[in-house]
Amino acid sequence: MQDYADWVLDSIDKPKYISYRMYRQHASPTGMVFVKDLSRIGRPLNKTIIVDNVAENFSLQPDNGIFIKSWFDDMSDTALFELAPLLKQIVEKKVKDVREALRKFRD
Repeated sequence: MQDYADWVLDSIDKPKYISYRMYRQHASPTGMVFVKDLSRIGRPLNKTIIVDNVAENFSLQPDNGIFIKSWFDDMSDTALFELAPLLKQIVEKKVKDVREALRKFRD
């Protein structure tokens, strides 16, 4: 949800590396999931990453997606902080295509 996502992103992205934010209202409900179709946003796919706790939500562009474990009232959860070095490296190295960087990371 937007309020929660904004709170998290404001907390972890102090330098404002993240240029755009999209939320559930930007997704298309498909059955039990909210599919995020990046082809509809008019931004270059080589510079776009989805971080989501439901892999089906980024099923249309799986190479752009990062699956992250769900967070439910676990104050010791560090999943986003563990992901931060990868995202920071992508920004600092000015990778030309985030999909290639994410593929290498998965391998």
